[in-house]
Amino acid sequence: MFTAPNFKFFREINSVNTPICLLIGFCYNLPYALLIFCSFGIFLGVLAFDYFKKPQYYLYYNLGFTKTALIRNTFILNLVLAFLILLCSKLIG
Repeated sequence: MFTAPNFKFFREINSVNTPICLLIGFCYNLPYALLIFCSFGIFLGVLAFDYFKKPQYYLYYNLGFTKTALIRNTFILNLVLAFLILLCSKLIG
């Protein structure tokens, strides 16, 4: 399910998503940052990817990945990461 092209897409989407979430995390608190990381941040990342790297979708499509599958896998991985970060912060704090 999660192969090298999925992780490459995940990194490219979250290269936009992560700085926004860190800024929100510093301004507000961790749950808001994680909520943005799992929802609105993915939307911004996909929007930036569509604007700057749209021809790369052909590469992913030739490898057998649709745009919907890539976004879905990124969303699932972001949910898992956000849950683990929230769980660790509750256990530590």
